[in-house]
Amino acid sequence: MMFAACYGVWQLTMLASATRTVRMPLLVLGVVAGLYGAGMLALGLQMLYTRGMTALTGDPLPEIVRTASYTVDPLIEELAKVAPFALLALLHRKVRAQWGLTDFLLLGAAGGAGFGLVEQLLRHADEAASVTGGGPFEGWSRMQGFGFVQIWGLPDLITSWLPTPVSYIDAFSADAPSPEISLHLVWSALAGLGVGLLIRGSALQRLAGVALLLFPWLDHAAYNHEVADPDGAGVINAFATPLAFLRHALWLYPLLALAAATFLDRRTLLAGKRAWPDTLTAAERAGRPAVAALGGHAFAGLPWTPYFIWTYTLTRRAALFSHARVTPDDPMHRAVAQATTALDGTDAQAWRGTTVRRRDGATPPRGIKPWLPLIVWAALLVPAIVYFLPGSLPTFSGVQGLLAEPWVFPLVLVVSVAGLGWLGWQLYSTARRLRPLLAAPAADAAVRAELRLLTGFGSIAAGIGSLVLGLAAGGPDQPILTSHILDAISQTLFLASLLLAMLAMVWFPPLGMAALAGGGFQLVLTAAAADFLATLAGAGALAILAAMMSGNGSGGGRGDDYWEEKYGQDDPPPRQQRMSDANKAELEDSGWLKNKVQNPQTRRDFMKWLEKGHQQGEPHEHLSPGSPQAEAKLAEFLAETL
Repeated sequence: MMFAACYGVWQLTMLASATRTVRMPLLVLGVVAGLYGAGMLALGLQMLYTRGMTALTGDPLPEIVRTASYTVDPLIEELAKVAPFALLALLHRKVRAQWGLTDFLLLGAAGGAGFGLVEQLLRHADEAASVTGGGPFEGWSRMQGFGFVQIWGLPDLITSWLPTPVSYIDAFSADAPSPEISLHLVWSALAGLGVGLLIRGSALQRLAGVALLLFPWLDHAAYNHEVADPDGAGVINAFATPLAFLRHALWLYPLLALAAATFLDRRTLLAGKRAWPDTLTAAERAGRPAVAALGGHAFAGLPWTPYFIWTYTLTRRAALFSHARVTPDDPMHRAVAQATTALDGTDAQAWRGTTVRRRDGATPPRGIKPWLPLIVWAALLVPAIVYFLPGSLPTFSGVQGLLAEPWVFPLVLVVSVAGLGWLGWQLYSTARRLRPLLAAPAADAAVRAELRLLTGFGSIAAGIGSLVLGLAAGGPDQPILTSHILDAISQTLFLASLLLAMLAMVWFPPLGMAALAGGGFQLVLTAAAADFLATLAGAGALAILAAMMSGNGSGGGRGDDYWEEKYGQDDPPPRQQRMSDANKAELEDSGWLKNKVQNPQTRRDFMKWLEKGHQQGEPHEHLSPGSPQAEAKLAEFLAETL
C-alpha cells in the first residue's frame, strides 16, 4: 500500500521534472506527513466536531456522524491534507520564495496520498487472514456484500495511473477490473496548486486558487453524499450529479493542473534568468540551451556528476523562483552564483579520479557498543514491521494473530511505550538541530526537519490515543472507536492502530547511523570539483555528501595536489597547534567564511561547534581561512546540521 501511495506521487514528479525544485525523498516524507500529521489533525477535528455537536444538540452521535460525512468533514479533510505545507509557506519567507507552483501541487498530492494511505491501512491491514491465497505480485481479494475488496499486486499498480492500492469491485460489473485513481491524491493536488496560487499568484490567479480549494471540497462532499444519503436533498445533492459526471475525467484533473503550474513556473524561471544572469553558466550566456549546457556537465564525470548537476539544477531553480521576492544580495542568490562560477571551472578533467576511499587511519567500529543505538531502534521496530509487512499478506497473516496472543501482547505494549519514548527523544534532538537548518540559504533542509517533527508529533499522538482508547476497549482485537466518520477508524483494532503509530520510527533512526555507515570514508576530489560541491553544501543542498567531503590529514577529502592547485604552492599541511582566541576571531571574521556561510548566526554556530569538539587550549589543527582543513571542518559541520 505504501508503494501505491508513493508510486502515484512519483508519476506526477517525473512529469514535473522541468520546473520542480522538491526532490523525491522530500515528497516521500510528505506522504508520511500526510499519513501521521494530516491524518491525526483531521481525526482530532472530526472527533471534536461530532462529539461537540452531539453534546450541544442532543442528537444521536451516529446521525451527527452521517450528516457530517458529506458536509463539514470533507472540508476538514481537504484543509488538513494541505495544512502542513501551507503552514510551512506561511511561517517561512524562504519557502514562499523558493517553492514554485509545481512544488505546491506535488506536495499537496503527497499529503493526499498519505491521507488515503492511512485510511486503507486502518481498514484493510488486518484482513489478510480472511483469504487463503495471494501475495505482493498477484494481490488478493475477498467477498464483501455483492462485490469484492481487491488488494492489487505490483504489476497492476505499476501499469496504472495514480493508482489506489485497494478497489471495491461490483460482482455484477462487466468491465475488466483495474486499479482506480486515488481520489485523495487528485483532490489534494488541486488544493495544493490552489494554495500555491494564493501565495505566489496575481489577483486573478488567487481567485483561481480559491476555486481550486473549493472544488475538491465540493467533489469530496458530493462523493460522500452518494454513499451516505443518495436519496437526500439539499445543496450538496444539487452538485452531486454534475460532479459525478465530471469524475469520469478524474485522470485528467492532475494533468491539466500540472500543465498550468508548469507554464506559470516556466515564465517565472525565464524572468529569473533575465534578472540574475550570473546564475547562468558560460555556455548558457553564450546562447546554448540549458538542457545542452547542463547535460554536458552531467556526463562529464560519470557516475558522479548526474546527481551533482541535478542537485545544482534544483537549487538554481529555487533561487530563480525567489528573484522577485528577495534582494539581489540574498544568500541563496549569492550561493547559486558562486556555484555557477565554480561549475564553469570544471570539465571532464576536473572530475577524473573522483572516488570514495577509506580515510587515513579510519577503522570500522568494533564491538557492539557503537552499534547499540541502531540495534535498539531496529528491535523497537520489529512488531510494527512484522505486523504490516509479512503479516498483511495472506500467507503470513498468522503473525498478526500471534502478536495479539495474551502471552505476546503485553510485550508489544512494553515495546510500544519504549518506542514512544524513543520518538520523543528523537523529536527533541531534531528540534535542537533546527536553528542552523533555518539559517541555511536553501529551504529544503529545514522543511525536511519540520516535516519530521510533524510526523513525530502525529505518531506520538496516535500512539498515546491508541493506548488510552485501546486499553479502555478491552483487548488488542477490539475496535478503538465505535462511531466515526472515517469508518476505517471504526473498524480499526487496537493492535493495528498502535503498531501503525510505531511504524513512524522508520523515519527516526539514530542520529549516529550515518556516521557508522560512512564516517570512515571520504570523497576524493580535485580542487575545482571540491569548490563546486562545497558551495552547494554551504547552500544546504548537498548535506549527505558533505560528510564524505570532510577529510583529514593533507587532503581534506581532495587529492594530494589540492594545496598546490588551490593556492599555487606546495606547502605541507598546517601543523598541529593550539587554537587561540586570535585564531578563532581570524576564522570567524574571515572573508572566506562569510563567503561560504552568509548567515551570521550559522557562522557563530560553526564556531561553537568547533569549540565543542576542541575545547580552547586543547591541541588540534590550526584552521587557516580557506585551507583544506577549514573547508573540511565546515563541510563536516554542515553535514551534521543539514
